[in-house]
Amino acid sequence: MTTPDTVPAAASRHLHLLADHLQTCDLHVRVALTRSGLPQLILVRTALPSWSEVVYAAQRAGTWWFWWSWAEPIAPVNDLTTAITRIRRLFAASGTRRR
Repeated sequence: MTTPDTVPAAASRHLHLLADHLQTCDLHVRVALTRSGLPQLILVRTALPSWSEVVYAAQRAGTWWFWWSWAEPIAPVNDLTTAITRIRRLFAASGTRRR
């Protein structure tokens, strides 16, 4: 069980694990803190540095999920394959538009 004090640490662990897996996806990735102290994963497309996105990790109904910055769930944190696939798909489509 996570308490309010352990939420940032748990979210940071999940985001660092995802970041490790995204290192080979033509993305510059880093985990940083928001102004309120919550961890976020910043993704920047290497081939188009002006295009970036932010991913968060948060619980929903007791399960940890990765979330897009627009509050849409990506995948549960224990399903890294789906999370990576969805992130790569978004960035592959980013050559012509920005979300």
